[in-house]
Amino acid sequence: MQLIADGDEKTFFEFYNHHANLLRPFLLKYSRSETDVEDIIQETFIKIWLHRDQLPEIVNIRAWINRIASRIYLDHIDRDLRSRERRESVSHDWYGAGEVASEERTRLLEIRQNIHDAVDGLSEQKRKVFHLNRELGMKPAQIAEMLDIPVGTVKNQLSAALRQVRDQLIASGLGPLTFLWLISPFL
Repeated sequence: MQLIADGDEKTFFEFYNHHANLLRPFLLKYSRSETDVEDIIQETFIKIWLHRDQLPEIVNIRAWINRIASRIYLDHIDRDLRSRERRESVSHDWYGAGEVASEERTRLLEIRQNIHDAVDGLSEQKRKVFHLNRELGMKPAQIAEMLDIPVGTVKNQLSAALRQVRDQLIASGLGPLTFLWLISPFL
């Protein structure tokens, strides 16, 4: 990882080949388009290259890559939905067509609400640790210093929070891509 962090392109190319081949079948389960999957993989590894200085610190590389890819995948869905909504709006304006309800948009809103509800169900301390890690990108050591608690406590609370949110999402019938963003590269 240090070679890649130092900018070794040959090592990065080998890293890319190995991890892209692991990521591709995973993404193909959820995407309708092989072209989209290839775009997501390319964007994922561009982001990894841009943030390669973080690689030596990452404990679980595969989880980190999956997290980046899942965020990019969800961004693709969101962009696609906004594009469809714009087309539907133009169609409505030009042809007087009735409003078309977007099932995907409704599903995305449902997922976001379920995630929000799951996080709201956490204890105050877990919610605070979760927020600092997930939304502000702080590492457990930084959180521990900020909250003046042991790093092990932060890791335990974060792990318990992730497990509780994941379990609630699964109980709600949501699949793994909805909570891949929860997996921490710092655990």
